[in-house]
Amino acid sequence: MVKPLPERPFEGMITIHSEISPMASSEYEPGRSSDEEVAITRMLDKVLKRSDAIDKESLCILAGQRVWHIRLTLHFLSDAGNMLDCACLAGMVALKHFRRPDVEVIGDEVTVHEPTERAPIPLAIHHTPFCLTFAFFPDTAIPPVIDPTQLEQRLSAGLLSVALNAQRELCVVQKLGGVPLDTDEVLNIVNIAVQKAKELNILVDTRLKEDWASRKVE
Repeated sequence: MVKPLPERPFEGMITIHSEISPMASSEYEPGRSSDEEVAITRMLDKVLKRSDAIDKESLCILAGQRVWHIRLTLHFLSDAGNMLDCACLAGMVALKHFRRPDVEVIGDEVTVHEPTERAPIPLAIHHTPFCLTFAFFPDTAIPPVIDPTQLEQRLSAGLLSVALNAQRELCVVQKLGGVPLDTDEVLNIVNIAVQKAKELNILVDTRLKEDWASRKVE
């Protein structure tokens, strides 16, 4: 629990941090943020935080005095390519799986209940965005590749990342590289991304339900 920002007294705080370990690849150095690490953190901030995927007002405990501060930290242990999409999926699943302690407020007194006293509460989530990345190549005869490997990323002439949810709500579009794309190509990519987002949404919800069903509380 922390004190909220003066300009947002009714909203909790969400901080996203990513760390690419040297174990992921020899290209990364310990204690030094790589360009890819910074790019991933900024993109996740847009997709998971600025898109209002999490209801920040539900994190308020006592207006202007106490709010929950959620910290999402992602550790990358292996770089097989397209770490951005993996990070977005892992971050969203972690937020949907997370449960915070129940809180009781009487006047100015705040009581945080232990999980043994009251069941923890899930975060209030407005929507579930997913990030889908497509790689483009200098040879226009080669179609775009979704979820590119590390080698495909290096050989590509540009990347296009689309963040959206299963309800076809577009959150972020990010294009890296100098390959020009016309409107029809972008719309076709968005349509493909929508179908993949729907599949991921079903997969995530199914796996989370299976996980919670396997947990028995006595």
